[in-house]
Amino acid sequence: GYPLDLDELVDGVDVNDPAELAPIYSGLFTASLNRGELVPMRELAEATMSAAELRPESPVAAIVARYANGVTCWFAGDYLNARVHLEQALAIYDAERDPSVFKASTLDLPSVIMRFLALVLWPLGNIDRSRRLSEEAMRSPTEKRALSEANALVHNAVFDGLCGVHGRMLQQTEAILTIARQHRMPLYIAAGTHLNGLAKWRAGDGAGGLAEMRRGWTLLHESDCYLCEPFWGMQVAVADAEAGQVETGLEILKEQIASAEQTGQRWFDAELHRARGELLLRREPPDVSTAEDAFNRALEIARGQQTRTFELRGALGLARVYYANGRAAAVSGVLAPVLAGFEKGQDLPEIEVAETLLRHIC
Repeated sequence: GYPLDLDELVDGVDVNDPAELAPIYSGLFTASLNRGELVPMRELAEATMSAAELRPESPVAAIVARYANGVTCWFAGDYLNARVHLEQALAIYDAERDPSVFKASTLDLPSVIMRFLALVLWPLGNIDRSRRLSEEAMRSPTEKRALSEANALVHNAVFDGLCGVHGRMLQQTEAILTIARQHRMPLYIAAGTHLNGLAKWRAGDGAGGLAEMRRGWTLLHESDCYLCEPFWGMQVAVADAEAGQVETGLEILKEQIASAEQTGQRWFDAELHRARGELLLRREPPDVSTAEDAFNRALEIARGQQTRTFELRGALGLARVYYANGRAAAVSGVLAPVLAGFEKGQDLPEIEVAETLLRHIC
């Protein structure tokens, strides 16, 4: 981190004019976000809200304030408040007749807000709307600059990686790398390299994909980028385990869980513990008792954050342990309540898997 002196940073700027403050705060916030620094993110989120309160009639200040506060909440694992802030940001944007007034960032801010809202809604169990938002943000950036395009592609690839969708990832990641190399954007080369490796690994190129993921992860650290750090690390850990390096994968997950405690980046905590449970079952012999504890911890976190999709994934892991160890009667008790929390007709493969398992034990 670094000491943040906001008075020094806004020297020479009319602090009573949110239109002047907004791009400064937005740029500084993005820098702190990329570095994964929660404390300055919170300071800047509070500063944007104070600036917005100075001129409540200014949509520019309001949308930047809601964006910064929403993303900060998401980063910290506060999904419900993240949703509130980001929904309000979109409502402000939709109510403005002249969207060009929101060009307060080097990125296409309204589309960025939609992308982060998609990352919030999917874990909360609003599957269909999260996918619609992700697609809409991809289709309609108001700025066609290389930075905006690369950012949109990375967000979409991370979203697909989060959801377990991999059919189009390779096409997306190759596009990221093409743009990033043409325009000499090291950060996007790093993210694109990791994501390209993930796409290759999921397409069946285990060794090549893992090597590229590792190279991208190193490049991300060299670029001082720790946004989505637990996501990057978990993918490498799972790929390591698939390659027979279970203990290496478990060590990565241990480090990521400890790092989340230290940095406050808690949005992926439930998935880290679930993945740990899955890897513990890959040991020879399987470490069933510790795996069960890991799945229960994943469920505890997901319930606390009200992330139904992560809760369902954790419940499936625990249900499989029960089923494999002759406790089929306990499967319904862990799966049925989670399934009841989803609206009918949500297109989520995990729902179908859970329903199939329940039918099998009946």
